[in-house]
Amino acid sequence: MDNSTLLGTLVGGAFIVLGIKLAGNLRAFIDIPSIMIVFGGGTAAMFIAYKAETVKAAFGMIRSCYISPKEFNYMKLISSILMVAEVARKEGILALDSRVSELEDKFMARGLQLVIDGVDVKIIEDILDTELDSRANRHVDTKAAVDFLASVLPAFGMIGTIIGLVGLLGNLEDPASIGPNMAVALITTFYGAVAANLLAIPFGKKIEERSKVEQLYGEIIARGCLFIAAGVHPRIIQERLLAFMSERTRLTFTETHLAEELERGA
Repeated sequence: MDNSTLLGTLVGGAFIVLGIKLAGNLRAFIDIPSIMIVFGGGTAAMFIAYKAETVKAAFGMIRSCYISPKEFNYMKLISSILMVAEVARKEGILALDSRVSELEDKFMARGLQLVIDGVDVKIIEDILDTELDSRANRHVDTKAAVDFLASVLPAFGMIGTIIGLVGLLGNLEDPASIGPNMAVALITTFYGAVAANLLAIPFGKKIEERSKVEQLYGEIIARGCLFIAAGVHPRIIQERLLAFMSERTRLTFTETHLAEELERGA
């Protein structure tokens, strides 16, 4: 469970509910027609604008915002790459063949397999960069669908307001219809604004943040594989890969990281 997403949703919802209770009747803000207009209309608009696969992926990413993301330990990754580079320098590239199957990260395993197979460095770079670009583009498309949802939710809130006002003005002679129509007119706008600003827009930012973390992890792997293929000394590889990190993060990297990885790989 992603505690920050869950906490933000619960705290934001709690403050809204508390504000409603302090100001009036909470039950007055529960309106099924308004929910249908905002969320039903927003979802339908997504299906019109995007392919079904993209919409499905977008809702899958929204759901994943509440799930703990995959751990991307940059220091451990750099240490692993340095360990592999050290083995390649001392025992030769072919010595890595028995270690590739032990790697948990499939992207890194594919990159090293290309290195072991003796593929030209430029071709390896093209292959790995193409995969990284393709992954980034998929994330961009998914985030665009979520951002689209965030943009149309308030609009459907306004549509609900118009529907309520039309019903209200068309039945002024019926006092019993004034309340329900007024509720739809006002509460639908409320639902649209809350759904967009508390949920959809933050979801888009969360997806973007996670995508950047994953892309950086993949970029470090790609550069590491290329350095190993080019026969760069492990010490130079270390400095080049640590350049991706912030100054504070670099200071946390010590020789202990590499020693632990070398001992584990022995």
